[in-house]
Amino acid sequence: MSNIGNKETFAKNLTYYINRSHRSQKEIAEIVGVSPSTFNEWVKGKKYPRMDKVEMLADYFGILKSDLIEEKGENKNPPVTKLTEGEELLLELYRTIPDDKKQLAIEMLKVALQIK
Repeated sequence: MSNIGNKETFAKNLTYYINRSHRSQKEIAEIVGVSPSTFNEWVKGKKYPRMDKVEMLADYFGILKSDLIEEKGENKNPPVTKLTEGEELLLELYRTIPDDKKQLAIEMLKVALQIK
């Protein structure tokens, strides 16, 4: 079986990034728009999220999707992606945006950068 998309691998990687974020599961569940019980099933490796939720988590943690879904080697934590000062500021600002406005903020940034 491939280690890409493996529930246990995802659960291990997700737990690592939750601990690194110093946020509660409930807080992160609210940010990605799922119930705390659904989020807990991801953490326990019982269920696997849809790819759009994986992408939202990766964006929240400032990592690649592959950092969540791929095995990073036996007994190794996923690599820590060091953010620049500007990236940290953007992430903190993003976290203050109300959930219903986050997608609009992303679209506005893409327009400002002329990205499709």
